Amino acid sequence: MKVIGFGAALVDKQFLIKDDTLNDLGIEKGLMTLNSQEEQTELLTFLQDQNYDQISSCGGSATNSIYAAAALGTSSGFIGKVAEDEDGEIYNADLKNNNIEISNCITSSNGKTGNCVVLITPDAERTMNTYLGVSSETKFSEINFQKISTTNLLFMEAYVVTSPDTKDTAKKLIKSCHESNIKIALSLSDPGIVAGFKDELKSWMKKKIDYLFCNHEEAKTFCDANEFDDLRNYAKTMFITNGVNPTIVLEENQTYEVPAYEAKAVDTNGAGDMFAGGVIHGLSEGWENDNSVKFGNFLASKGVSEIGPRLKKNKYAEYLKEFSKK
Repeated sequence: MKVIGFGAALVDKQFLIKDDTLNDLGIEKGLMTLNSQEEQTELLTFLQDQNYDQISSCGGSATNSIYAAAALGTSSGFIGKVAEDEDGEIYNADLKNNNIEISNCITSSNGKTGNCVVLITPDAERTMNTYLGVSSETKFSEINFQKISTTNLLFMEAYVVTSPDTKDTAKKLIKSCHESNIKIALSLSDPGIVAGFKDELKSWMKKKIDYLFCNHEEAKTFCDANEFDDLRNYAKTMFITNGVNPTIVLEENQTYEVPAYEAKAVDTNGAGDMFAGGVIHGLSEGWENDNSVKFGNFLASKGVSEIGPRLKKNKYAEYLKEFSKK
């Protein structure tokens, strides 16, 4: 296995809505909000009563990136937790159908599988409301690290910092990966997460990790500035996306930009995840950083042109072929 992901195992429930609906619900646009089970049920009931169409698929930030890498041909696995319910079955089946190794996807006999309600407005902005369910209870003791020990890269999402169990698991995974010479990549996931848990996230990187993925807003929040040099204290290589603007790459001795691709965006949900999946695939194939980023940008431009956080499975190989001809 070349790469294993760790993050919230969620089922994404996507709805195309109007801006007025966000105002009616009192939800701030573009952010991720953590909901209780009651709040999430209330929100889903409201949307279903309004007859909004719902699209469901296995989700979670790291899941989407690993799904992309696997669909591109990277040998992949995932660490997470679901419940014995319909959403849990949807999640595991989706991973298995994409050849993702799920022996470290734990099924809990109690509780509910987490879900993320993704509200997509006409400007393609996505606003997320997440109920973590049993995914927030993934314990290190439940993981078969032996299965991971030959992996090249661990890819984690920062969302796991929000619950005591997954936070503890992340720390222990990072320590174990350092000891086993497994490379570590972290995605900062969301500006709100960075603002609320910055010190904790920095503590994970006291010993530099290999790759840090973030967008411009997350980098600004992390550094408390428009200058990002401080990131060099935490990772060896950093990838900073910025929508239609070039992606900034910070390496130990140099900084450079990789242009984004033009796209007609209809849904930005999962754009960063798609970018990370493309980059992970490139890195696992031994590509140079700039070419991996170029492909990540290319894949993200295709992803935002369609509804949902990922492409149809056969499209990944198609776009990889198209990119290799450029």
